[in-house]
Parts: sequence; C-alpha cells; structure tokens
Amino acid sequence: MLKWLNRIFKNIQKPNLEGLEYLIFGRFFSDNYGAYEIYKLTRSELLVDKREIWHIERYTKNGYTFVGELLSQEKFELVKDLIVQVPNEILDKNLNGFYTTGNKNEDKLIVEISDGIIKKEITIDDYEFETENLPTELRKFRLSIERKIKELD
Repeated sequence: MLKWLNRIFKNIQKPNLEGLEYLIFGRFFSDNYGAYEIYKLTRSELLVDKREIWHIERYTKNGYTFVGELLSQEKFELVKDLIVQVPNEILDKNLNGFYTTGNKNEDKLIVEISDGIIKKEITIDDYEFETENLPTELRKFRLSIERKIKELD
C-alpha cells in the first residue's frame, strides 16, 4: 500500500515558484483574426513567439513548443517582475490546461511556468474570470499580465 501511495504523491509534484526558470504568457482570442504573440520571460531576458500557432499546436501529440526571438532590454525591464509575481494559487487551483476549449469562443490568458524540472500549463478563460470563483491573487495576476502585454505592444 505504501508503494501505491508513493506513486500517487510522486505525480503531484509542483514547480518551485521561487526558482522559476521561465514564465510563458500571452492572450488568445478565437474570434479575432488579428495577430497574437506569446512571450517567454526568464530571469535575464524576454523573448516573443510571433508564429501564431499556439491554438493549433496545443492539440498535437507534442503540444505547443515556444520558439521565440529576443526582445530589447527595454521591453524586458517592463515585464521582468512578472516572474516573481506568480501566485501560489496557480499551483493549487484546478485550472484548465492548454488542451480545452469548452466549445465556445475563446478569450484566454495562456500561462506556462517551469522550474527546470516540472512545468505547469494553464489557461484562464475570460468566462472563468467573470463567472467562476477564481482566487483574488489569480485575478490580480491575470490583470497584471494583461497590462504588461498592452505595454509591450
């Protein structure tokens, strides 16, 4: 029985938020034919993926893989604090991953975090944001990312 319990608890490891290697973030709107970008923030640089393929690749066998180009130091300075603002609730809340749509128009905040060993991918849909009981810290985090994305544009 102990081996069985050990296997269960081994699979629920969570990334170490204090030691995050990166934060990937972006917004996707399914009813908007405009461009969208996904950003990857590390402790020393900011990159952008302009390929606009997250919405397709998330359903493939290998899922979405970030491929980006380096942005300026000035843009990095605008968002560098986000990597230390990731709330603990991101680990505890049972949020949707990259592979769900809910059969409706999508207005999603895309977030992926990794400490180099474990990664977690989530989305916070606008519908969830408006109607569900999201923790205050997750609401604040989404709003903070949205502001930063506007500053980067």
